[in-house]
Amino acid sequence: MSQTFVDQVTLDCLLNKEMFNKHIKNKKAKSINKEDRKFYRKRIYNLFKELLITKEEPGDLLPDVKYAYDNFINSCIHYFKTVDNNDLNQEEYKDLDEAPDIINIPELKDNNLQTEEEANKLLMRSIKITTHPLDNFVKRKTTKQEEKLILPKQKEINLNSSELKIKGINKKKNKNITNKYDENLSEKKEIQE
Repeated sequence: MSQTFVDQVTLDCLLNKEMFNKHIKNKKAKSINKEDRKFYRKRIYNLFKELLITKEEPGDLLPDVKYAYDNFINSCIHYFKTVDNNDLNQEEYKDLDEAPDIINIPELKDNNLQTEEEANKLLMRSIKITTHPLDNFVKRKTTKQEEKLILPKQKEINLNSSELKIKGINKKKNKNITNKYDENLSEKKEIQE
């Protein structure tokens, strides 16, 4: 084991959450510099585009970069599935009113209250203490009927529909950029016709 690994495990286990979060924030602030991000953004974008479109890895690609790329892709897919699932579930409730009237209690209206004491009685709970000396000695057993559990049904949602594939992407195409994907589609259509 290396010393850095031992140090990291020690920090993870022995620091309280607040100190650990501060340590992580400081570590992230040191790891990503805004100037470096701005300087390398074209190269990062080009590498990402190569990995995404051509699926060919450069020969000198480090395993850490490939691992980070795979994690990023999986995180994005999980995020998009979550957003799509939430949107599809919320479509069912779009016809409902925004906020129903909660306060429809006639006793709370100002017209019915004559004095301040009446208002206080409505707002404050009064407790009546009654002692039953024999109730402490008698044990009662009550039986309740078991309620039937009504389990919710799981909805089937198609997260692979073609509408969700391009959701949130501008549909404007740049005429200067040609995609290999578009060329392959046009060749397949010509062959089919």
